[in-house]
Amino acid sequence: MHLRFNVLGRAAFFGALFGAVLAVGYNAAADETSTGDKLRILYSNRFTFTSTGVPLVTIELASHRNTIELSSKGGMVVMPDGEGGPTMRAGSSWRIRLTNAKRAVIREWTVVARLTADDHVGASAAIKKWRRRGYKPQQFEIGTVFGIEGEVIDSRELLIGVSPVRAPHGRRRERRIARKYNVKTSVYPQLVKRPAGTVIATNGAVTITNPSVIWFAAAKRNGTLTLHNVTVGGGGSQLRTSHTNRRYFGMICVTVGTDGKLVAVNAVPADKLLAGLVPAEIFPVAPYPALEAQAIAARTELLQKIGTRHYTDPYLLCSNQHCQVYSGAGHEHPRTTRAVHNTRGQVLLRGTGGLVDARYSAACGGYSEHNEKIWGGAPDPALRGHIDAPRGGRAARQFAHGINERNLDAFLALPGKYTYCGSTRYAKNRYRWTKRIGADALSRRVAAKHPGVGRVVAIEPLKRGVSGRVIRARIRGSQRTIVVTGDVHMRRLFGGLRSTLFKVTTVGDASRPSAFVFRGAGFGHGVGMCQIGAIGMAKKGNSYSAILQHYYVGSRLRRLY
Repeated sequence: MHLRFNVLGRAAFFGALFGAVLAVGYNAAADETSTGDKLRILYSNRFTFTSTGVPLVTIELASHRNTIELSSKGGMVVMPDGEGGPTMRAGSSWRIRLTNAKRAVIREWTVVARLTADDHVGASAAIKKWRRRGYKPQQFEIGTVFGIEGEVIDSRELLIGVSPVRAPHGRRRERRIARKYNVKTSVYPQLVKRPAGTVIATNGAVTITNPSVIWFAAAKRNGTLTLHNVTVGGGGSQLRTSHTNRRYFGMICVTVGTDGKLVAVNAVPADKLLAGLVPAEIFPVAPYPALEAQAIAARTELLQKIGTRHYTDPYLLCSNQHCQVYSGAGHEHPRTTRAVHNTRGQVLLRGTGGLVDARYSAACGGYSEHNEKIWGGAPDPALRGHIDAPRGGRAARQFAHGINERNLDAFLALPGKYTYCGSTRYAKNRYRWTKRIGADALSRRVAAKHPGVGRVVAIEPLKRGVSGRVIRARIRGSQRTIVVTGDVHMRRLFGGLRSTLFKVTTVGDASRPSAFVFRGAGFGHGVGMCQIGAIGMAKKGNSYSAILQHYYVGSRLRRLY
């Protein structure tokens, strides 16, 4: 028996849809939303709520695929048009492919101004300024806005874009405009036309086809779906990739990506997502207040990113380090799951409103860093670098004004017991560390990224942040001298350093050293919450609210759902 379905029916989208400006959810069992309408929702920056009031997040699991395989031990439900529409219970394994594929049409704009959502005066002035320069600027809005109990939480920004070109040529145009006018620029991709194709799912003799998207769910209540051959690794310091099968809660839709190939997207409640994320971010056996602080920071970061990334993709977030590393079901731990449950809906708000950009890293090394020193952009009042130690203590007194060349040696010699970050057993090789790299090996690494430098003779920090992290460094070579910047770039370039909070010395003849020795502090970028410091604070009896207020200056807790 060979069945072929070509379903164009109308049905309810999963959960409740948000309004265009102020999001207000509602539950629906069926509606008059077409397949095309639902694709627009997938591509929008609006998130939805489950029937229990938890935000439903769409997260990319696999992209750039010619075929996708899904399975579930208890059988599967196939929904060509989403929840509430025609369904089919058939088999425990489906293979999905794509025909008649068409790539998306994307227009890339050079962003010449970024403003808050309510700065219409500034936006108008920027538009007039660039019109005088002969351009036809356009205004875009990113981020999202929603209301809770009379309070509006607004993470939107206004972008002013000029000189659009078809992707992928926007980066070249952006650099040219930046140099010509000496302004800070970026690229904003605008989706002109969505990708298209016919999605075909096959299970034995049964075939289902649908334009652009098919949804899948486990037949068993609280069951999981297994996605086969998921690519893992290759991000951050991981150079190699591998493939594995992973299980996921919620529903998975298979649709067409911007490159005209298949993409698998998981629609999962935020707290299910967090239950798998939090134990991967912090030691599950850590003191409970630290776990609660991590759950709230991760929830805030997750929701804060919505609408600010993947503007042209059919999902809100990706599952790698660019957005939020997500490994699916089976990675939960009872203690961290309890922390997520007990802090249900709690997020961090700025003193003036809006979600905090709740960044965190493994270990600050005793002093956190200003956000703009690591990533550029405007200073964030909630992400101010400061000593990671009790007020009035030795470390707070000795390094009250930051770390610099004059006191760096004393800071690197500071015993861990005087800081939160260094006072726990987890601080080993994170609070303080030493790395030696041979001059030949370092010269090869530099040559791979910056040809023509020759043999490296010296590394000279030129500028440090408030924490002592190197912001700009000079590399003197036998052939030429260069200046390098960027936290991640420098850490990789110098052989995989744990942070850029370091002092470097040469070994051997100064004119031809044999090696370089880095003495450093911390593990990661050092902005926002220090995870090991949070554990140290919890061990000293601090609550999760005290921990969060220490790391996110001027923030306040609010229950969102």
